[in-house]
Amino acid sequence: MIHSYKSIPGKSIKMACISGLILIFLILTSSTVVVLHAQDQPKHTVQLSSKQLKSYEGVFQNPRNNDMNVQFVVKDDGLTAKLLWNNVELKLTPESDSVFTVHTEEEGPDHIIFVKDATGMVTKISLGRNEFWNKVDNYKPVVKVEMKHTAEQLKPYEGLYQLQGNRPRFIQMTVKDNGIVLKQHWDATEIRLLPETELDFFSREAPLFSCTFTKATDGTVTQALIFKRDKWDKLKKIELTTTQLKTVEGKYQFKDDPDNYIQLTIRNNKLVVKQLWDNKEIILDPQTETYFYNNEQSYPLQVMKDQQGKVIQVLVLGIDLFDKVEN
Repeated sequence: MIHSYKSIPGKSIKMACISGLILIFLILTSSTVVVLHAQDQPKHTVQLSSKQLKSYEGVFQNPRNNDMNVQFVVKDDGLTAKLLWNNVELKLTPESDSVFTVHTEEEGPDHIIFVKDATGMVTKISLGRNEFWNKVDNYKPVVKVEMKHTAEQLKPYEGLYQLQGNRPRFIQMTVKDNGIVLKQHWDATEIRLLPETELDFFSREAPLFSCTFTKATDGTVTQALIFKRDKWDKLKKIELTTTQLKTVEGKYQFKDDPDNYIQLTIRNNKLVVKQLWDNKEIILDPQTETYFYNNEQSYPLQVMKDQQGKVIQVLVLGIDLFDKVEN
């Protein structure tokens, strides 16, 4: 899935698109269609009978991920692809008796080729790049059941988590309506999680999504494993002194447009970002010693230091770099 950040009102800070967390969240929108770009231009469409269309029905499985399946069904006198990992439905248009075009809102037209065996039965679909999805004859959807729990039992999972590695990526876990809402700080995407077991959580809206928590021997939550591969460390709450916060204060120049500046000041132990081109202000809460965030506007700011620990830059909204101006 692809998202853009937004600046506060007034002159917007130029943003580039950011792809995937961890990919949280490639499965949340129709942009997760697992069909590849067509190699050639769409052909003229043809008319197929209901009997012909019926022969394409079935469930087909991704060869690299058994949890990723697509189902083709005849619907409204045409063939529809239902992505079983996020329930998105896509209308297919036949170009021939084996090639169909699927149109996605963000990606445009793609081709799906139905492959038949010697008897004329459809056994595979081809999405290009020599990738074939095999037909599943006895498909049984994975059914996850929400365990009995209370909101109080979910409280230990609340908090701020940081992706392991050098990238400044943060997610927030918050208990709401007897479930956990996971929010991506960089684009405000949210996904609701429910417990299947004490440590394993799932999403009804995005069945392919998985989140497994880790606890220390004393029972405190220390980590979240998302998509069975991306590790997020839970951060401890901090209380920064005014002296610590004031190291961030100063005037900063936008690297991509030297005519634009922001002023950072500390007010009531919060960071105030002032856009000097229009005097708009936004107030950020300290999350760590080098990371600040405004939850309502999904506005992150990351502080960059040199090897001596001196603040030299800030990264605003996830991608806009500002150099600190020396007095």
